[in-house]
Amino acid sequence: MRVLKGLICAALLSGATPSWSQTPEPDVAAFRRLRAEAIAAANAQDVARASELLAEADRRLVNHPGLILMRARLAVAADQPDEAIAQLSRYVAAGLALDPAADRALSTLSTHPRYGALVEALQANRRSVGGDRMTTLAEVPGVLLVESVVRDAVRGRWLVSQVRGRTIVAMDDTGAISPFLAENSTLGGVLGLVSDDRNGVLWAATAPVPPSTHGVPATTPRPIGALLKIDMATGRVLARYPAPAGDRTLGDVALGQDGTVYVADSTGGDIFRLRPGGAELEVLLPAGTLGSPQGMALSPDGAALIVADYSSGLWRIELGTGVATRLTQPATDSLIGVDGLTRDGGVLFGFQNGVAPQRVLMLTMNAGWTGIDTVEVLAANLPQIDEPTTGIMHDGALVFVSRSQWSAFGQDGAAPETTAPAVISRLSP
Repeated sequence: MRVLKGLICAALLSGATPSWSQTPEPDVAAFRRLRAEAIAAANAQDVARASELLAEADRRLVNHPGLILMRARLAVAADQPDEAIAQLSRYVAAGLALDPAADRALSTLSTHPRYGALVEALQANRRSVGGDRMTTLAEVPGVLLVESVVRDAVRGRWLVSQVRGRTIVAMDDTGAISPFLAENSTLGGVLGLVSDDRNGVLWAATAPVPPSTHGVPATTPRPIGALLKIDMATGRVLARYPAPAGDRTLGDVALGQDGTVYVADSTGGDIFRLRPGGAELEVLLPAGTLGSPQGMALSPDGAALIVADYSSGLWRIELGTGVATRLTQPATDSLIGVDGLTRDGGVLFGFQNGVAPQRVLMLTMNAGWTGIDTVEVLAANLPQIDEPTTGIMHDGALVFVSRSQWSAFGQDGAAPETTAPAVISRLSP
C-alpha cells in the first residue's frame, strides 16, 4: 500500500512526537522520539547532542536506511569525514544505492581517499539481479492498482485484487481477464488476498485508501474497511467483518493452520484475527508495538505469526500469548520497507519496496524461527520491479505482483491515465 506507506514514512521524517503510556517505551516509539529530538538538536546547532540521539535511535531500529544517511550528513556537518564515510559504508553493505554527488552534504566527501571506492560500491548495488530467472506471467492493463494475486487451484485460474478498481478479477494462464467480484460502491479498495482451498473460500481485505476513493462523489458514503469471506467458485460475498471503529486500513491477510484468518492494520498498527466460526475481528496485537504491519506468514509449526513491519523490520508474534519480539538478523542487512511475505518451507520471501533499489529477498530462518540467518537478494534493479507487493509459491516458482502501480499514485489517490500496466511476474528461486 504505497500511498499509505509514504504517509507513514513522512510521519517518521516530520519530527512529530507521538504520545504513549507503555513502560518500557516500545522501540518504534522510541525511534520516532529520538529522531525528532535529534532534528531539534541539529536545528539548534547542537551537533554533538544530535549525534548522540541518532546513535541511540540506531540501536533501537536496526539499519534504518534513512537514519544511516542522517548520521552521515550530520558527521559531515560536524567535520567528521571518516565517520561520514563509515556510515555510508554501512549503507553500501546493506546493498542499497544512492548518488552521493547529487547530495549537497555527501558530495563534499569527494576528496576523501575512500570516496572513489565507495562510489564504485554504490554503483555495483545498482546492477541488475535475477533477470535470467524472472519472466512476465501477465500484464494487467488499465490504471487499476494491483495489490495481490492468489491461485484458484480447483478452477486453474488466478485471482487478482485491484485497489482503484475496488474489485477482484479472474485471470487464466494466458492472461485473459474476466469478472469475479462485482464492483460495489460500498467497497473500498481490495488489498490482501489469501485462499483457503480446503474450504473453497477466498479471504480479502478492503480499505478506503485514497486510490479507491479518488473521484468518488462526495455524496457517496465512505466505505468502511472490512475482511470479506468470498465463495471461490462464484465470487459471492458470504460474510463481511468490518474493521473496528477508527482510522483503520486492513491490508495484508494470512491463514492459520486451524483456519484462523489474520489481518494487519497498516495505519493503526494492530493485528486482528478471525477465529473459525467467529462473529467479529478480535485483537491479537494491539497498536503501540508496530508502526505499520504489512505482510504476514505463519511459522512452520503454526505457533507464531511472522510480520513485516514497514517501519522497523520483521517480528514474531506468539499466537498463544500475543507477545511480539523482533527477529534477530544479520548485522549488515536492512529489512526496513518490506511489504509482502511468502513462506516456502524453511524460508521466507520478502518484497521490499521501501528502499533503493527495490528488491525481492530470500530470508533463511534459524531452527526456532526466532531470527534470520541469511538474507539473499533474488531480484533487483529490473524494469519489471516497481513497487512489488505480495506473492505466492506456485509450481516451485514465486509468482508475485512485481509492478503494482503504487508509484504512479499521489497521496490524493490520483494517477495518470498513461500509467504503465501492472505486471505479475514469475521468479525461480
